[in-house]
Amino acid sequence: MPTSPSVQNYHIGKGIVSFKPAGETGYIDLGNAPSFIYTPSVDKLEHFSSREGVKTKDFTAITQIAATIKVTLDEITAANLAPFALGTVGTDTDGNTIISAMTKTEFTGEIRVVGTNDIGQHVGFDATVSFVPSGDFSFITDEDKFTVIELEAEVMRGDDGSFGRWTIEEPTA
Repeated sequence: MPTSPSVQNYHIGKGIVSFKPAGETGYIDLGNAPSFIYTPSVDKLEHFSSREGVKTKDFTAITQIAATIKVTLDEITAANLAPFALGTVGTDTDGNTIISAMTKTEFTGEIRVVGTNDIGQHVGFDATVSFVPSGDFSFITDEDKFTVIELEAEVMRGDDGSFGRWTIEEPTA
């Protein structure tokens, strides 16, 4: 990795997002993902000294940590809709794929991002996640917009104590 400062450290992220539902073997490619966002959450308790005329902060304790991911998918498939709907995937008598919405109380598994960008380091990510329904699914959209699925998931603490594992690789020439 180039030493900073260096324009070779700039990053325009691209990658492949895949998911392995709990109890399954092997990852499912979720198709085109125009956005994958990781958001840490830190709660803190601040302490202020009252020993002088103006209270001054003298200590901050971190009391809670967590992380979420938000991923946007624009390929409408059963594998992509099932976590959004907390649904069970099945087949009807005509052979159509059916998702029975809100039939699961949780939808957990392993999510993976493999960096494939041309500009900057390849940044990958692996974590155990639990999907939480949020946002909307548009059955009908304007003709100048593609339908997207916006998924949100809570990142679960791993055996190593981390909330996901990031991998930074030099791109191959």
